[in-house]
Amino acid sequence: MQDRASIVEGFTIREGRHAAGSSLAWHTHAGPTLCFVYAGSFTESFKGATLECTPGTLKITPAGEPHSDRFGREETHGLLVEADASGVERLGRYAAVLEDRASFQDGALTGLAWRIRGELRQGDTAAPLAIEGLLLELLARAARERELRLTGVVPRWLAAARECLHEQAHTGSLSELAEAVGVHPVTLARGFRKAYGCSVGAYLRWLRVARAARDLAETDAPLAEIALSVGFADQSHFSNVFRRATGLSPSAFRRAMRGV
Repeated sequence: MQDRASIVEGFTIREGRHAAGSSLAWHTHAGPTLCFVYAGSFTESFKGATLECTPGTLKITPAGEPHSDRFGREETHGLLVEADASGVERLGRYAAVLEDRASFQDGALTGLAWRIRGELRQGDTAAPLAIEGLLLELLARAARERELRLTGVVPRWLAAARECLHEQAHTGSLSELAEAVGVHPVTLARGFRKAYGCSVGAYLRWLRVARAARDLAETDAPLAEIALSVGFADQSHFSNVFRRATGLSPSAFRRAMRGV
């Protein structure tokens, strides 16, 4: 079941839903696709393997690759981006990110995907331009992540540090995070920025904004409660950071997500 859609310069972007327990038989797409999971989950089968797609997962499927999907116990909400030949050509050498199957769990990618959803729901005359910019930024971020994986330049301690941030296992200082993964804080700070293009603090803020965006869209929890649950000191701090990251206040974002 599909909701809102937009077509921008060689890409079709759709917000879709699938009923709990439903499935999609084996199928292919003429062009490469990106799929982001907002809520719910599904298992994708392909080439004798499976991929578990949970909230926050961004997956890339190459053109023409057969796959099937089985959805979980809750209704699944997602974003599907389909690229046609002109869209792939427009990316030039950066189109390589669409040539191989890949999946990501990344705070910045999650924030961008939620912002795309917000623009789809805004639906005004400026939305296509905003969606195009966000989509290109998302592809650039995924391309950087792909390059890191291919070159193998991410040391184990750096991957462990990012995993701590994703698991909400770290709420202390940079020094404490560095100690947890066994390196000097300066080494962690420099290595993280080089690998992921931002500071540890900025990445953690992206994760918190992404989690808050999910809660704003999917729950009726008060803003103060969401702020504390995702790690902000208070509602005012949360609102300021959220507005800088998404361009909307938390209340306006919630209204946009619900088409109010």
